[in-house]
Amino acid sequence: MLTTSKELLEHALKEKYAVPAINTQGGTYDIIMAICKAAEAKKSPIILAHYVLTGQYSGDDWFAEVARWCAKRVSVPVAIHLDHGDSFELVARSLKYGFTSIMYDGSSLPVEENAKNTNEIIKMCHAFNVPVEAEIGRLLPSSLEGGKTAADNVVDIEDVKFFLSLCSPDSLAVGIGNAHGFYKGTPYIQLSILEQCRKITDIPLVLHGCTGIPDKTVKKAISLGVSKINFGTLVRHKYVEYLKEGIENLDHQGHIWKISQYASRKLEKVISDIIDLSESAGRA
Repeated sequence: MLTTSKELLEHALKEKYAVPAINTQGGTYDIIMAICKAAEAKKSPIILAHYVLTGQYSGDDWFAEVARWCAKRVSVPVAIHLDHGDSFELVARSLKYGFTSIMYDGSSLPVEENAKNTNEIIKMCHAFNVPVEAEIGRLLPSSLEGGKTAADNVVDIEDVKFFLSLCSPDSLAVGIGNAHGFYKGTPYIQLSILEQCRKITDIPLVLHGCTGIPDKTVKKAISLGVSKINFGTLVRHKYVEYLKEGIENLDHQGHIWKISQYASRKLEKVISDIIDLSESAGRA
């Protein structure tokens, strides 16, 4: 059942759980179907996320078509989300393709420019009744060996205040030491930033880079108002692992669909565990 992320995140914030947003690797059918089936089994709302670099092979419109097709075949609410959109043109195309949730990422820009651009995106998206996630505190790939990692993206709470005085996104991702990819050291996640954010805004907060963050940290973040948690790295690596298993162990006789089906079914357990972590089971 296709919906926007606004209703999903507002309910999650009120009831103190998070909606999982899973990167689908450019609209990979096996991954999308595993996500939708796991969500259906768990009666969980879900967000199918799309990062444009992963869509260069198949096309952003391909993702939207496959996601919409799969969403119509489950009874739980499903949002189709653009992750880290970085331009007006990209967002406009995504709206044309039928995305029901947009993230504009201007976090690499000065705060005022980020807010100005975010306002333009909000104006366009709201005209189509599509919500907007903004970001402040740039999220980088984890890269440090050992010790604390990714701590250089911790946002200054004064910047958050200033940003929100200039624009009003529907949800907000803030940098708290999180990063994309596998953490190569112990992630130093500063939950105090979320506590400070919750004191100055009542909009849903978003936590990116959840692969590798300890479960207890994710759950604490949810209790502090994080209403959307993003996973990508774990899912894609497990998908490749399961494809290899299928190729090596199945009597597939060259039938690609048998290998794909095997990987997709195995991946459902991974998604189910993410749903349990988010505490979204039974919320649909």
